[in-house]
Amino acid sequence: MHLQKLFPAILSATILATAGLSQAASAQDNAHVQTLQLLGTRSWVRVNWNSDPQAKEYRLYWSADGKKPATPNAIMPATTTQYYLQQVQPTTRYQVWLEAVKKAGQGEWAQGVATTQKEWAQDAIEMKELTTNPSSAAVPKGMMLYWQDEFNDSLLNLNKWSTNYFSSLNYGNEDSRKEMLAGQLPQPAYRLNGKTIDLFVNDSLPVRLFTKGGNQKVSSIQTYDWQSNEMLLDNSRGGYFEVKVKRDSIGKPKGFNTAFWFDAPGPDIRYYLQEGGEVNGIKGIRPKGQVFEIDMFEYFNAQFVLHGHVDKNGKFQHNLATHIAEGYDHVGKWVTHGILWTPTSIKHYINGNLVKEYTDKHQVFSPNHFMNVFLGAYGSGGTVSMEVDYIRYYQWPLQEGNELPNPGFEDSGSLAPWEGNGSLVAGRGRNGSNGITLNPGQKIEQYVYVDNNTSYRLEYWLQGEGTIKAGVDNVAMVTGELSPIATAAASAKKNFTRQAIDFKSGLEYGHNKKTIRVVLENTGNTPAILDDITIKK
Repeated sequence: MHLQKLFPAILSATILATAGLSQAASAQDNAHVQTLQLLGTRSWVRVNWNSDPQAKEYRLYWSADGKKPATPNAIMPATTTQYYLQQVQPTTRYQVWLEAVKKAGQGEWAQGVATTQKEWAQDAIEMKELTTNPSSAAVPKGMMLYWQDEFNDSLLNLNKWSTNYFSSLNYGNEDSRKEMLAGQLPQPAYRLNGKTIDLFVNDSLPVRLFTKGGNQKVSSIQTYDWQSNEMLLDNSRGGYFEVKVKRDSIGKPKGFNTAFWFDAPGPDIRYYLQEGGEVNGIKGIRPKGQVFEIDMFEYFNAQFVLHGHVDKNGKFQHNLATHIAEGYDHVGKWVTHGILWTPTSIKHYINGNLVKEYTDKHQVFSPNHFMNVFLGAYGSGGTVSMEVDYIRYYQWPLQEGNELPNPGFEDSGSLAPWEGNGSLVAGRGRNGSNGITLNPGQKIEQYVYVDNNTSYRLEYWLQGEGTIKAGVDNVAMVTGELSPIATAAASAKKNFTRQAIDFKSGLEYGHNKKTIRVVLENTGNTPAILDDITIKK
């Protein structure tokens, strides 16, 4: 994943306004020409501008044909600095004009162009929240923000979220499945106030129970749409997710739950069913012992659950693991929840503190494909509310086609996510950068997600007098069993030299990732220095 994919340009860039002053405008008025900031999504275009103290009103015009309408599409009071163009068409170019009508009679113009793309994009306005409302201390040092929603807009960003709640466990309900396929699922109730989103259920909203004979209304948003099979967020490489939530209830609602969770994607239940299981012609592909669902919290006791065991007929049996965080008050209070998902581990954090970790490399729960991310409130016969301040997703930065995190030991200020007993040395790497010293018998290793059944080249730079044995292993899902696929030894020289090993990753289902292990060991009698280790296609 290239760096530009980590930080894509704003879909509709900030565009400096062009002056189009009326005849009454003076040269001094040019200094007050507005600046438009535009962001286009599949369902709306947001227009922001700077407040002008001399304006008595604003007039906004827009069109998809590049021609300015004769009359304004909207007129706003002088206190306005934001407007949403709604009922727009996706992948369409909109021209926007803003007129600031002055109290003295003259006017000023600003214009810009917004393209309503369907993919999410990093938003400069949202990025400011990282400074004013920072994430917890649990964010791994060196990871960069990949995706976020601060819920600061007045409308839900449908480039990031689907409102069609559906999960693998709903697939077995025939009525719900038919509603999903027909695009008739009940829609969530939520409020956006410019700072948070409040997902709620009460006696009147949503309009009905999610399933006939059930006891839950559902107000949930998610990052995958089952009907269209559209993935709005690719998190197949894992990473760190964090949400800040406040949860509450009124009365004694039935089926009461509030949850931040991951679920196996569709468009059917092949990821829910285990290998060897089959239901209605759908064959399971999930290795026994791998999760199909991760609940970061359920109920008000912050129960963390890894769901996994399913019988051959598709009936859920029991959890892979469960724990409850003690000593935290979750009712009506802002609480931060985080999960770090790596190729071999899952770690759970609350308010920046590590609560529980599953790191056994011979019992790997981690999925090797993207997961559907949910935020939701559930219940009936009362009120259930989950207010969300933000959700943020961090990944290791990958550049120039390299698929190996922290390749030059510059990103985290430590070995991480490398493991081993090598020593980080500043200024000893290539070009005065960081490097890793391996004394005789020492080694470093890293488990990495790569594309399956794909040819790669492992490269690294070596200096010193030692001998480095480099190897690549395929890693079996769940058991962590290693299968060597490439190995080579190289002797260090006085100056840095580049070494390379070609290999092909093992086969997995479809577009699922393959976990590999990269290991470099000093098998000589003298120290060696390593730097700039990369894996590229």
